[in-house]
Amino acid sequence: MNGRARPGPLLFYIALLLFLGLVAIAPLTAQVESETVDLRLTAIDYSDFPVVRLRLLATGKGGAPISDLSRLTVRENGLPIESATTTATPIGADIVMVLDANPDYLLIDDATGLSRRDKVAAAIGGYAERFMNPAGLDRVSVVVPDDTGDNPAFLATDLANPAGLAAAAAAYEPIPPRVTPLNDMLAAAIDHLAARDDQSRAGAILLYTDGARLDRQLDYPVLTGAARAAGVPIFVAILGSEASPEEVTNITGLTLPTNGQFVHTPQPEDAAPLFQILQDLGRQVEIAYRSGARQSGTQEVTVNLGNQRVGSAYDLVLEAPQVAIELAQPIIRRAGSAPDTPLALLQPAALPLTALINWPDGQPRELAEVTFLVNNAVQPLATTPVADDAGKVPLIWDISDLDEGTYRLQVAVVDELGFRAESAPVEAAIEVSRPTPPTATPAPTRGPLVSLPDLPPGDKHLAFLAPFLLALALGAAGAFWFSRRHRAAHRAKARLPQSTAPPPIPRPSDRHVPILEWLDSGGAVGERIELLSHDVTLGRAAEAVDIVVDDPSVSPLHARIRRSSNDEYWLYDEGSSRGTFLNYERLGLAPRQMQHGDTIQIGRVTLRFVMELPLAADDPADDSPSEAMP
Repeated sequence: MNGRARPGPLLFYIALLLFLGLVAIAPLTAQVESETVDLRLTAIDYSDFPVVRLRLLATGKGGAPISDLSRLTVRENGLPIESATTTATPIGADIVMVLDANPDYLLIDDATGLSRRDKVAAAIGGYAERFMNPAGLDRVSVVVPDDTGDNPAFLATDLANPAGLAAAAAAYEPIPPRVTPLNDMLAAAIDHLAARDDQSRAGAILLYTDGARLDRQLDYPVLTGAARAAGVPIFVAILGSEASPEEVTNITGLTLPTNGQFVHTPQPEDAAPLFQILQDLGRQVEIAYRSGARQSGTQEVTVNLGNQRVGSAYDLVLEAPQVAIELAQPIIRRAGSAPDTPLALLQPAALPLTALINWPDGQPRELAEVTFLVNNAVQPLATTPVADDAGKVPLIWDISDLDEGTYRLQVAVVDELGFRAESAPVEAAIEVSRPTPPTATPAPTRGPLVSLPDLPPGDKHLAFLAPFLLALALGAAGAFWFSRRHRAAHRAKARLPQSTAPPPIPRPSDRHVPILEWLDSGGAVGERIELLSHDVTLGRAAEAVDIVVDDPSVSPLHARIRRSSNDEYWLYDEGSSRGTFLNYERLGLAPRQMQHGDTIQIGRVTLRFVMELPLAADDPADDSPSEAMP
């Protein structure tokens, strides 16, 4: 063996020491990394319950927002939420820019010919144009030395207008004091952010300085402690062509304790990384999820990101909704256009209603079920109605089959949480009105008997015979009238003109003949009747009409066809119960002129009016129709 020591044991001990050192350092490194993650629940919104929305401000090392939220988890009342969604939502940020306008603030450091003041004004103008929220969500203040140089002053306070901020920075012409009151200026900036009404917005300070005198100007522990308590990071833009190690040391005394960062900005555009962080601070993470809570009380919410956790709570009050029916008119009048208008054709056939939903707990929710009842009978609804922002739910009441009467209306609803409510009953009355049928022509009434004057004794027998003679005359007149009607009815039933019928109207040989054709359900022509008189009546009563239509749907005296002096044919309705229709349009009280080929409906019977040329004298008399009018 030689006298040299073997290296094996020495290397082993060195490796062991390195391993133990790494083991000791690893927890410290993890702790440092975890301490740089800052989670803040800035807002909880449960106004759209059961949807709950959280706003989270998550920043990492250097105060920049964390973009990777893949490890984020949410729990409510200790139970994990599986379906939470996250989106970046513009909220805006509150920024205070502090300008250390010391004697070097007006120096020109390079060949650009721009002083540090000019570069700061250009940089702020670029921030206002490219990074500031154009919708006015950001609020920016600027702190400078006052005219005496002894106290801080606000050059601008909570400006939301980008153009206004750029103009204020460009117009600032400082009179640099020997030493700026920078400690008071930073304290004023911290106090301004700590006194905000809305602490849910991110706040930050951006200091423009060369950093050379900070160690002699600042009370670091007091300033950084106040900034940490207010949750305000301090960012620094180092002015000048170079940043010395001493200046960097002075600046990190502000940025590290407050989780801010710095950049060297010899040119205006070099501040862009800090501007990007300020812009990102104005967008917070919105977490939305559907709560599983179904009872009133305090609901606890926790958000975890890695090893960091933040929690909050909200007080939830849940109550069943209230529902009521709004009825514009308690009496609904249904009307028809004819005396016999069917119930289903009365108008209106449907009535719009409104159910008004009220949420006593102030938590409007979707409706899972809406039930409309009339006299305790459920009415069909095409879809589940949806309440609008005012809580109004539109309903349609089908009244097409409802006759006169009083009806009891109710609405029952079930919300998405299962809470049920039922309205108080509301009564609605339906009235039906149709036109009064035309008054029929009254039958002749017997006049009062006239007392005979006193006659001479020799004429008493005349007075005795007078009643007998009067009765005999009335009987003869009635028999004559009945005989005439009987012959007319018999002629109509036989569908052939009789010798007792009115004589045909003389007409030229080329005059068209009016004919009524009976049509069956398939439209085929059945019986055909020629109209031989100026005035022809149709109906079911043989003793009252010229043409008998033997069908229960036809009135005793249903319709009339009259020929005018200029050979026009007019159709009249005689106050029938089911109406008279010409070309499927119902006649009113006024007649309508008929044309060749028109369709007539009386009750369930369908007729067609045609005009044909008469047969020639030498034509065979058969039943075949002559040439019809074109």
